Amino acid sequence: MRSALSVACAVVLLTACSAREQTSLDAAAARQPSPSRSAPPRCQADGYVWQSVGQRSVLVGLSDAEEIRIPAHGSARPPVPRLIRPMSARISRAAVEAGVRPADALASLEWKMSVSLVAVGTRLTLAEPGVHETSTMVNDSDTARRGRFVEAVGVRLVTAKFSARCKAGTVRGTVTTWMNGRSSESLRCGLRKGLPALGREAERRACGTPAPSSVPEGGADRN
Repeated sequence: MRSALSVACAVVLLTACSAREQTSLDAAAARQPSPSRSAPPRCQADGYVWQSVGQRSVLVGLSDAEEIRIPAHGSARPPVPRLIRPMSARISRAAVEAGVRPADALASLEWKMSVSLVAVGTRLTLAEPGVHETSTMVNDSDTARRGRFVEAVGVRLVTAKFSARCKAGTVRGTVTTWMNGRSSESLRCGLRKGLPALGREAERRACGTPAPSSVPEGGADRN
């Protein structure tokens, strides 16, 4: 009789335990976040109007000036630049809080400009594997060139103001980003003629007072 009672109690206990486990599982499942569903757009993806779009070349990387000799019909490695102007692609916070989706705004701006732009949230870096290891300064003349050279890196900065149709009404903001890709140029200190603004800034920052040189003037071609 006790044996049968023990079995019955065991069955009741197992059933109770199973019920408690199932209840715990149900509670845990209820706490799990539900599968993400696309929220209805708060701003119309095709509702962006660009009031002004400005772009300019900006010096972002610069090396120290180094004394380098490039043999006739030869080549040499340029100095290695470092980041001098940290930047990040961004959009007005107030516009995002009002419902503007950065990806939609960027896509609209790319369509307007017909260029590829860096995604919002990207931080500028000069780390491009293989670029500086393979780049060279080439001398095609019959005479060796010697001088103090600097390496300058620039990007095309884009600043654009927009308005967008959103649920809350018209939202205004600004996108600041830059075009994909960058320009690199080896400059010889002391050669100011014909330099663009970016080159003049690089020369002013890195070269200081140019040393006189009897070697034929001229920059180095890049390869």
